[in-house]
Amino acid sequence: MRNQWYGDHRDLVKWGTLMQLARAHSLRLILQVAYLRLDHDVPLIKWECGEEEVGPKILEYFRDIHLIRGLAKSTGIEIEVFDRPFAAKLRDEYTADVVSHIKKITTTPCVILLDPDTGLSTNRSSSAHVTPDQVSTIWSALRPKDWLVVYQHASREMNWSEKRRAAFEAACQGGRSLHFRSPNGAHDVALFAASSPSNASG
Repeated sequence: MRNQWYGDHRDLVKWGTLMQLARAHSLRLILQVAYLRLDHDVPLIKWECGEEEVGPKILEYFRDIHLIRGLAKSTGIEIEVFDRPFAAKLRDEYTADVVSHIKKITTTPCVILLDPDTGLSTNRSSSAHVTPDQVSTIWSALRPKDWLVVYQHASREMNWSEKRRAAFEAACQGGRSLHFRSPNGAHDVALFAASSPSNASG
């Protein structure tokens, strides 16, 4: 994701989903794998005395995905952000680093959120997407009772949500997934969640 989209209505649906899942299954940690892409469109302020970009302190206050960690104080659920910048050409290296990070986590059970700009793609491999192979590799790194969640943005194809859910389930070795949508919030967003095999009935 990008810092510029932090805190929008899609984030409300995303983090509302994660908190519901965490409470329902007594999950103690949320790890957001941000697939961070750096912002390059800093707004300019132009007036009679000249023109300059919005200052870094203002950007830090309004556009910083790390601010979500403040939610941990009021919920009692730990929140970590894996904020290494992501690019499609480094996909394998990035995924290996995510797996390495998961293996070092001592707080269990937890939920791993894969949070690329537009979600899971089965036919493109841009920096805005996560691929089924990535999902499968990260899924294999989960411990008992951990959960994997993928953020999905709508595409132009018919039944986009159902098709992406099926691809997510296949990447999770055919396990059944939960499907989250908002009927009155961000209509163009879905989240898919699956638990590790030993927790499949949970």
